[in-house]
Amino acid sequence: MNVVQQNINPIFVYSYIFIIGMCLGSFFMVVGYRIPRKETLMGKSHCEHCQNQLRWWQVIPLFSYILLKGKCSFCTSKIGVIYPILEVFIGFLFVASAYFLRLTPEVLVSFTFICLLFTISVSDILYRIIPNKVLLPFLIVGLIERLLIPQNDSWWYPLVGILAGFLPLFLIGLLKEQAIGGGDIKLFAVVGIFIGPIGVLISLFLSSVIAIIFHVFSFFSSKEKQKYIPFGPSIAIGSLIIYLFTSGQIEAITQLFM
Repeated sequence: MNVVQQNINPIFVYSYIFIIGMCLGSFFMVVGYRIPRKETLMGKSHCEHCQNQLRWWQVIPLFSYILLKGKCSFCTSKIGVIYPILEVFIGFLFVASAYFLRLTPEVLVSFTFICLLFTISVSDILYRIIPNKVLLPFLIVGLIERLLIPQNDSWWYPLVGILAGFLPLFLIGLLKEQAIGGGDIKLFAVVGIFIGPIGVLISLFLSSVIAIIFHVFSFFSSKEKQKYIPFGPSIAIGSLIIYLFTSGQIEAITQLFM
């Protein structure tokens, strides 16, 4: 961090990180949308209404939405404002992580974890599925990062995190069928790599509380009662909160007000 501060303007650094965050947010939004539909990630983006392929300047995060005034340039159908909002949100999370982690190597772990949680949230909300094709790459990348950027001095800690995230829910699934989805079980196993065995067990409890709150709110606010509430977004929120504690970001945040 000192080298960065001495040689590069911090405003430039964090602006660059913000842009990278928005670009990755846009990409992983596409991943969460296409993978469950078994669509290729190599195909060009297109308008969902008129199916026309979009040009490069029409897919720039936030900028294209503003330039096109929130409408498709071919059929003038409206583009949901949720897309640029999510892109900006991921960019903000990247900047916050970089700032509170003081640009240490842990920032790379944070970025990867944010992308994982965002992708599975999009997929679970839209299609009620957390694909293996999403989880497996993050499992591999997460293990590599945690071996190079360990959470503590124990090299086996992320491996125990996988077991701590997987076994409790797997056993629950054996005792009671359909109690929890297979994707959720595997997701907690991957989460355990990033936040460790203690963190993932606390995350399991916190995510369950958040899911109950969502369910109660949905029950009283929606006319159509939903039988299924996606657990993925609750896992994402609960796991991110725990990660903020385990990575020391909460402590850094509180120091701003002391």
